[in-house]
Amino acid sequence: MRTGLLFRGAGGRLRRTLVATLLLSGVSTGGLTYAAPPSPQETPAAAELGAAAPAAAGAPGQRIRDLLAAVSAVQKDPGLQGADKETQRRERVRSIILEGFDFAVMAPEVLGQYWPKLAPEQQKEFIDVFGHLFEASYNRLVLKFLGEREPVFGQTSVDSNSKRALVKTTLRDTRGDELPVDYRLTSEAGRWKVYDVAVDGVSLAGNYRDQFGKMIRTTSYEALLEKIKAKVKSGD
Repeated sequence: MRTGLLFRGAGGRLRRTLVATLLLSGVSTGGLTYAAPPSPQETPAAAELGAAAPAAAGAPGQRIRDLLAAVSAVQKDPGLQGADKETQRRERVRSIILEGFDFAVMAPEVLGQYWPKLAPEQQKEFIDVFGHLFEASYNRLVLKFLGEREPVFGQTSVDSNSKRALVKTTLRDTRGDELPVDYRLTSEAGRWKVYDVAVDGVSLAGNYRDQFGKMIRTTSYEALLEKIKAKVKSGD
């Protein structure tokens, strides 16, 4: 049973470890910040990033079902089991994440007020670098935590004016412990992609924004970019 933001027993440990895996994979040394998910009106429309696999067309709820099913298929593939196949599993999941998330929408959100100050070529570089940072941390989450937990789908809300959607899910393990994981999606030409994930109410985009903003204020954007590049290169 959930109590506020925490679970009792093993569920609480799952929640704390899972959130830490994602949020502490950023570049700040600060603590966790319980940021609210971004408002759909706060982000610009996304540029279409090419064909997605699984198919990105269709209802947003089905899009998340397809995405999670594709990840589950990788985890359960008999030919990808064992420690010697870890790199192959990560690469398969990596391709799913890169196709299923819209980093062109996430990047302006995580940089906030600093985004318009970048030149177009700088914006393009940040989208690519941040995409790899997010993919690496989310990949760790997927491979470490989601394999033995079943997603239960809840309500899906769609705002046709802003072309944004919210898909609510709950991760449930064999003991009955539950963890809310909500996906926020954006649509361009009928193609739905994820631009934020909220784990037990903690917005990943919001927490990156807090971390990045703090570092830019105390150092510079250039220092932030170099630190992200170093973190991606190290694989930590």
